[in-house]
Amino acid sequence: MAHVVDGGSGPSAADVELSAADYTERTHAVLAAMAAGGGTGRRPADAAEARADRTVPALAGPAPDTVAVTPATVPGPAGPLTLRVYRPRHARTPGAGLVYLHGGGFVVGGPDSHHGALCALADATAHVVVAVDYRLAPEHPFPAAVEDAEAATRHVAAHPGDFGIDAGRLSVAGDSAGATLAAVVAQSSRTRGASYLAHQVLITPLTAFPPYVDTASRRELAQGYYLTGELLDWYAECYVPDAADRGDPRAAPGLATDLRGLPPATVITGGLDPLHDEGERYARDMAAAGVDVRVRRLRGAFHLLWLATALAPAAQAEVFSLVDERLAAVS
Repeated sequence: MAHVVDGGSGPSAADVELSAADYTERTHAVLAAMAAGGGTGRRPADAAEARADRTVPALAGPAPDTVAVTPATVPGPAGPLTLRVYRPRHARTPGAGLVYLHGGGFVVGGPDSHHGALCALADATAHVVVAVDYRLAPEHPFPAAVEDAEAATRHVAAHPGDFGIDAGRLSVAGDSAGATLAAVVAQSSRTRGASYLAHQVLITPLTAFPPYVDTASRRELAQGYYLTGELLDWYAECYVPDAADRGDPRAAPGLATDLRGLPPATVITGGLDPLHDEGERYARDMAAAGVDVRVRRLRGAFHLLWLATALAPAAQAEVFSLVDERLAAVS
């Protein structure tokens, strides 16, 4: 049986940095705006209802006009995969690249849900950002999303010139469920003890599923901050309906026992996010395995605050500033 992610203190390496700002006031303002729009964190009746909810996409602001956006298609394990490529106009060509995997509980989200944020990310980091439209559950449960994420990342790594990316300067990133996938891709990217990826960025990652996770943050923050315990349970039921799969590190990267040779990592958590304990535990586990890790907790931030461009621009700016600083060595 796989170990349980318990959120314990673990090794002292990769100490958690706390944001200078306290975002509690912004968190409550954004949550109030979401509640007014119908976003409550309740369990949806089905995937169609979840995908019809526009509360989260409404958090994003307008996209900056400093980024050129083009579609692309690459081979996938179950047919062609659609990508969206964000090229900052001020970036060098070829330049550094970042494969991005969107959040949404493995059930919702896609090319449009993170569009504004990805434009801003490309602009802030001068990276070519390649967003992957991976298959969603429950129609395509685990391991479909993992297979798509791995296939897309490998293709970009093998054909960097097609995307204006310099070979050897490709990283992977994601938020929430996308951070889970990014962590899995980083693990699978290792060959002969090293990774073909230059960096991994994990924003508010989920690293395990019940019964393999038992953390104080999941218990204490299960209500009131949109990403509720019942919503987390529903996402798990959709993505990993077979209980046997929940112990598989390709579904739950926090259960992996060998983290040596992973690319350097930046982990960002929220102080009011039920997932912050497991994200920080994963950062400590990577650091204990010799990985260069930096982890920052946004004080008073709920799970989605960094996406709220219009209502919480400072939180997003802090996230992108840290990511840009960490990716500077790649650029």
